[in-house]
Amino acid sequence: MIVNKLNSNSLILQINNKMLMEYGFAYVFDLKEKTYKVTGKSCFSGAMVCIESEAEMIFVTGDCHGDYGRFKTRAFLKQTELNKEDYVIVCGDFGYWKDTPDQNYWLDWLNDKSFTTLWVDGNHENFDMLKEIEVVKWKGGKVQFIRSSIIHLMRGQVFTIDDCKIFAFGGAQSHDIDGGVLDLDDPNFKKKQQVLDLARQNYRINHVSWWQEEQPSPEEMEEGLRNLEAHQNKVDYIITHDCAADTKIFVNKYPKDENDYLSNYLLQIKEKMDFKKWYFGHHHQDKAINNKEIAIYKRIIQIW
Repeated sequence: MIVNKLNSNSLILQINNKMLMEYGFAYVFDLKEKTYKVTGKSCFSGAMVCIESEAEMIFVTGDCHGDYGRFKTRAFLKQTELNKEDYVIVCGDFGYWKDTPDQNYWLDWLNDKSFTTLWVDGNHENFDMLKEIEVVKWKGGKVQFIRSSIIHLMRGQVFTIDDCKIFAFGGAQSHDIDGGVLDLDDPNFKKKQQVLDLARQNYRINHVSWWQEEQPSPEEMEEGLRNLEAHQNKVDYIITHDCAADTKIFVNKYPKDENDYLSNYLLQIKEKMDFKKWYFGHHHQDKAINNKEIAIYKRIIQIW
C-alpha cells in the first residue's frame, strides 16, 4: 500500500488492487487511531479512498550545532510521509549563530523540508540575534519564527499540538570553558587569548561565542512556573536543553560542572510535575536515564 499525505486533514491511500479484487478486502492505516483497519470493496471508489484525519506527528532529536545532516532524506526516511503540520523538535543547541550566507543557506534548506522544525535554545545560540526577532503567540506559547517553518520555542512556555501538551525550557550553563570568558573590550584581550591558546584551554568570547543569556532570567523561570500552574502542573512531554540536578550524575562528563541554578529549577519542576516523558540534550548522549527521562543526541524519536 502506498500512502501519499496531501495535508493535515486528509490522506489518499492507494490500495493493493490484487488484494482487494481477489480477497475482497484490504488494510488501511488510520492515522488518528494509529491502527490498521480491514476495509471491504464496497468502501472504495475504484482503488482510491480518502480518509479524514487530523493527526500530527511529533519527533524529538538532540543538539545540531548547525549541522542538519540528520535531516537528509536518506538519514530520516520518515519525512517522506510528513507535511508542515508534522514537527521535529531539537532539544537545544540548534545552531543559530551568525547571519552568514552559509548559515542562511542551511536554514533555507531546512525550511524547505516537508516538516516544521521546532527548537529550544541551548547554550550555543546567538542571543543578540534572537533579541532582534519578533515574539508572537503560537499553539498557546511564545515563539520566534526564524523561517516560516523553523520556530524557536521560548523558555517557560506550554504548547498544545494536536492535543499533546509540551513544556519547553531552553538554556544551560556552558561546561567546557575552563579558561573562562574573554571580553573584546578588555585591553589585555590579545595577551590573555595567547596564554589560553598556548595552554590549550577552552575559553569563550563574550558576544562572539558566549552569551550570559545562556542561563535563564528570574522572570523566565517565574513565567514557566505560572504557565505550568495554569495547566495544573500536568503536560505530556517536557523538552529542555539541560536536565534536572539529580539527573546529572547519570550523564555528566564534566566533574567541574556543578549543579547550577537552572538544574535546580528543573529539579523543582520535576518534583511537582505530572508528565509522561522528559527529553533533554546538552550532554551529547543517547541514553534512557529511567522510564521517563531520556537524554537525546543523534537519534530522532517519534513521541506523538
